[in-house]
Amino acid sequence: MQKLILQIIIRQWDKSQLSEKHKQLRKDLPERYPISSTASELSDGQIMLDQHGDDVIGNRIRYQLIDENSFLIDRLRINLKTKTVEFKSRLHADEPPMQLTTINGGWIQCQYQWRYRVEEGGFIYWLYEKVIINISFLNEMDINVFIDKPPQQIFENLLAN
Repeated sequence: MQKLILQIIIRQWDKSQLSEKHKQLRKDLPERYPISSTASELSDGQIMLDQHGDDVIGNRIRYQLIDENSFLIDRLRINLKTKTVEFKSRLHADEPPMQLTTINGGWIQCQYQWRYRVEEGGFIYWLYEKVIINISFLNEMDINVFIDKPPQQIFENLLAN
C-alpha cells in the first residue's frame, strides 16, 4: 500500500490584521513546502503528516484513523485503499460528505477559510483562518513531492465564511 502524504498549512489572523497590507502579506506566503524533517509518521508509517503555519489556540488540527482505510483530518476524509478524498462542509453527523476526487498519481490541494470565536483573558474575538491541505500517495518518500510539480487539482474556497 502506498503511503499517504499530507501537508497542512494554517494561516490565522484576527480583526487587527484585516487591512489590504495584511491580506497581501498572507497572499504572498507559499501554499506548499518541501516535507520538513519534523513531519510525523502515523499509523505504523502508513501516513506522514507535515504541518506548517500558525496554531494560535494550540492543537488546532485534529485527525484520527477511523478504521484501517479511513483517515479523518479536519474536514477531510481520505480512504487509504481507494485514494478517494471527501470533504465535509458542516460538521454534523446527519450531513454526508461530498466526494472531491480520487488521487491517481500526482497530488491535490484543498483550501478553505473559517473563523472561530475565541475567549482569552476576559476578551472575546474572532480568529480567522485559511487552511491548505496538500495530499499525495507515494511508493517512496520524496520531500519535494509538493514542490517539483503543480497539483493535478486545486479545490479552492470549499468553505467561505
